[in-house]
Amino acid sequence: MVSSAIFSLSHKQNEAFKILADPEVDELLYGGAKGGGKSVFGCYWVLTKAKEVIDTYRLKVSAHPPCVGYMGRKQSVDFNNTTLNAWKRFIPNDLYEINRQEKLITIGRTVAIQYGGMDRIESLNKFNSAEYAFYFVDQAEECSESDIGALRGALRFKMLGRNLACKGLMTANPAVCWLKNAFIDHPQPRTRFIQALPSDNPFLPPNYVAQLRKAFAFKPELLAAYLYGKWEDLDVADVVIPLKFVQWNVNNDQHDAIEKRITVCDISEEGGTDESVIYDLLNTKIESQEIYAHRSLMDTAGRLQSHARMNKSNMIAVDIVGSGKGVYDRLREVYEGDPKMRIFGYDGRRKAIDPITFGNTRAEDHWFAASMFAERRCNIPNDPELIRQLAGITYKFKSDGRIYIDLKEVIKARLRCSPDRSDTYIMALRALKDADPIKKPDAYKRGDPDYNDEAELDPDLA
Repeated sequence: MVSSAIFSLSHKQNEAFKILADPEVDELLYGGAKGGGKSVFGCYWVLTKAKEVIDTYRLKVSAHPPCVGYMGRKQSVDFNNTTLNAWKRFIPNDLYEINRQEKLITIGRTVAIQYGGMDRIESLNKFNSAEYAFYFVDQAEECSESDIGALRGALRFKMLGRNLACKGLMTANPAVCWLKNAFIDHPQPRTRFIQALPSDNPFLPPNYVAQLRKAFAFKPELLAAYLYGKWEDLDVADVVIPLKFVQWNVNNDQHDAIEKRITVCDISEEGGTDESVIYDLLNTKIESQEIYAHRSLMDTAGRLQSHARMNKSNMIAVDIVGSGKGVYDRLREVYEGDPKMRIFGYDGRRKAIDPITFGNTRAEDHWFAASMFAERRCNIPNDPELIRQLAGITYKFKSDGRIYIDLKEVIKARLRCSPDRSDTYIMALRALKDADPIKKPDAYKRGDPDYNDEAELDPDLA
């Protein structure tokens, strides 16, 4: 049997092991903050439970090992990118084999663990007939209580006429969901909750807490939840830009001294139902717009040139992921050698400037936009659809400790539409960082009543 003592565990992780070994406890919720070592603990515990089954029944190597447990998340893609990666990083690879086709992890060729997402119909069907000795659900705040109910019903493992104490483990970050009521406010019989904070995890990078404070400076409720495990006031726990921040910036007149004018476009894929969106901006203000169904790429390239002329833009920004790459290439050809126009290609998949905090440019730019809205530095029209989309973008932390925006498919399911308008505005805020002023800085100085023309001619007169 593998003991938790062979692993380097924190005090809270060791405490969680003891709780799960208690015969009076069937289910544990572990975590309730960022950086508590939740996924790694879950992986270690699953390995320990698998070895417990092997030792209890003295099982031998088999060509068809019995499936004794489940390990997963709500979305299979999230499990593969986070929890499964944690398993591969921290569990010695000579202890297991992975069958990707069958979604099984085999321990010592003796027992198997089903893994994956609860979003897969085949997984849910397996739960109905499965007989598990244990399960581990990572980031359980993503799941409904009925999702977990299907797993609870599968905890009925029995072999050779002997029962085994079946156990369930869930990890979670603070969120508005059923977990708080079931495990914290009104704990159910034979369940326990143990809180693990960043301060309880000695294995975190030295700058982890500082990065959390920086990332959530404008969201004190979330910062309190993620650092100190406070679940109160989390009505927008997974939203990047809260609705009230968006509303603060509707028709919010800006009076920037330096004038920047750009035209930006997010281009829909041919044959889809998404929108193509063109915004013309004066600084952060949307001066004009055109929103339409997909047209030919050359038609969109022409429209962007027309918009840029009308808006006196000196930058055109285009999302170059997907169809936009063709438009970007055409605009580069049209404006080749033109010093008055810059073509900005936006790719949210690129590495973030701050790679410790953000998983990619898309996450970093959404976070920058959130800070702009929080500081009331944006100016959007009273467009209900744009407002709804901006306030509906969600994010998550992955096991590498970095922030990622949810996949577009997840956001589309939540909004019931593609967030094309919000994507375009977020891209615009990013492009404005690199855009040049329409007028040279000296021209603004001369318009300033305190500007001294003679100082430019002779520094000694300043």
